[in-house]
Amino acid sequence: MSEREARRSGYPLTIPDRLLHSEDMKRACKRRDFSEIFRLVNRRAPASYAAIAAAVTKMTSARVGDVIRGDRGIRSVAVMERIADGLGIPGHMLDLPERPWEGTPLPAAAAQNQAYASSSPDDSNEPPSLPTTGAIPGLPIVHVDPSNSADADALPEIVLVSVYVDGREQIVPINRRALLGHAIGVALQGSGPLRAVNASAEIVSPRPTRPHRLPAGRGEAAIEHFRDMWHTLVRADNLFGPRHALSGVHQQLDMLQGLLEDSRGEHRQELLKLSAQYAESAAWLHEDSMDVPSAETWTSRAMEWAMEAGDEAMLSWTLFRRSQLAAGKKNAGQAIGLAQAVQRHERALTHPMKAAAIQQEAQGLALDGDEVACHRKLDEAHEFAAIAESSGDARSGHGDFCTSSYIEIQRANCWLNLSRPDRAVTTFQTALAELPDVYQRDRTFAQARLAMAYVGIQEYEQAAAEAAAVLDVACGSGSGRTLQEAVTAVNALAAASNVPAVRDLLDAVKENAGF
Repeated sequence: MSEREARRSGYPLTIPDRLLHSEDMKRACKRRDFSEIFRLVNRRAPASYAAIAAAVTKMTSARVGDVIRGDRGIRSVAVMERIADGLGIPGHMLDLPERPWEGTPLPAAAAQNQAYASSSPDDSNEPPSLPTTGAIPGLPIVHVDPSNSADADALPEIVLVSVYVDGREQIVPINRRALLGHAIGVALQGSGPLRAVNASAEIVSPRPTRPHRLPAGRGEAAIEHFRDMWHTLVRADNLFGPRHALSGVHQQLDMLQGLLEDSRGEHRQELLKLSAQYAESAAWLHEDSMDVPSAETWTSRAMEWAMEAGDEAMLSWTLFRRSQLAAGKKNAGQAIGLAQAVQRHERALTHPMKAAAIQQEAQGLALDGDEVACHRKLDEAHEFAAIAESSGDARSGHGDFCTSSYIEIQRANCWLNLSRPDRAVTTFQTALAELPDVYQRDRTFAQARLAMAYVGIQEYEQAAAEAAAVLDVACGSGSGRTLQEAVTAVNALAAASNVPAVRDLLDAVKENAGF
C-alpha cells in the first residue's frame, strides 16, 4: 500500500497508483477533462458509475454517465475538489490547492467526507454545468398570435424552436398545441428540454359514446373484435409509430370500460384481460410519445385490471413496462430491480417475454456502468429470443419483438451508454441489417442512436446522414423518443459545422423548422 493509499484509508474509493500515474490520467487531469477521468476510473479502477457518484458525493450515477458521454461538463471548482477528494487525485494534478488528505491526515477530513456522503444527491448551491455541445445559430424566429386562427393553422404540427438551456442555445422540438398554449416554459421544467415533445395530446381524439350492454349472444363476437383490433394496432405502431395507433387504442379502451360496467363472471374476466392488454399498449405508446405521466397512469391501470383478472403474465409485463420507464429516467437501480422482478414470475413468462426482461436488466446495468454484467445478460437473453417473423402484430404474444436483432440493437444502445461509441457503431450496423422491415419505428430509433454513436467517434458526415434520415420520419410518426435522439444528435453536430454535410443538415433544420 502506497503512502497516499494509507492516508486515504477512511475514504470509500481510492484509484490505484498505476492508474493515477498513467500517462492517460496525467493528460486528462492536466486538461481537466472530467469525461476522460471518469471513463478511466470506470474502466481501469474499475469502479461503476454508482461507486464513482458515491465517492464524489452530491452526485448521481446518471450524472456520472452524462459527464462521461459529454452531455454535461464540470465547471464548478467546488465539484472539482470533491472529485479530487473522492477519487484520491492530488490537488496539483488538477491545478487545485493541496487536499487535506495529502498531508497529515486530519480527523475533520473523514468527518467532512461522511457528511458529504449523507447529503442530498443534488447540490442546490452548485452552479449549473454547461453542455459541451455547440449551438445552432440562425434558426428562424416566428411570431405567432395565439388568438389569430390563421397564424395557428399555418404552423406545422411539430416545430423546432431555439431556446437557451443551461446558458447555451439548443434546438427543441415542440408540438403546436404546446407552442400556442404558452407551454414551453412549463415543458422545460421537466427532466430535460425535450420533455416538450408530447405528441399524444394531439393524437388522442375525442372519445366516442361508450356502449354499456351488448345484446345476448354478441359477447363472444365483441371479444374477438377487440383481440383482432389489438393485433392490427400493434402492427400499425411497428410500421408507422404511435401517431397512427394511439387514438385507436384509446377508442377501444373507452368501449371496453363501458362494457366492463355491466359485465359479470367469466365474460368480465375476458374483458378485464383485454382492458389490461390495451392499457399496457396505451402506456407504451404514451411513453414513445414522451408523455411519461400518461404512460405511468396507464401502466398502473393495466396492473390493476391484470390483478383483478388474475392474469399473472400481464401483471409481470406491467413490471417490464415500469422498468422501461425507470431506464428512461436513468434510474439504474429501479430499472434493474423491476426487470429482475419480472423474471421471478418465470412460470407465467413465454421465452420471448423472458428474453425481453433479461435484456431490460442489461440496459439498467449499462446505465450503472457495469459493462461485464451487462453483456453477460445480453448473451443470456439470446437463449430465449423470439423467432424473427414479418407480421409485427404480436400474434405470438408479448415480447415477440425481442428477436436476436432487437437484442443486438439493445447491445449497441448499451455500448453507447457505456461510452463506447466505436463498438456501438459496428453493432448498430450489423443489427439494423437483420431487423425485419415491419419494425420501422425501432429502425428509426436505432438510426437516431447510431447518429449519436457516429458523433462519438467524430465521423460527422455519417452522423449527419443518419440524423437527416431520421428527423422527418420521427416527426411524422409521433415518436418523441426518436425525435429526442435525433435532435440531440443535431445539437451535438453543431460543433462540427465546418463539415459540409453537417452544414447542409443545419441549414435544412433552419430552413424547415417545422417538419
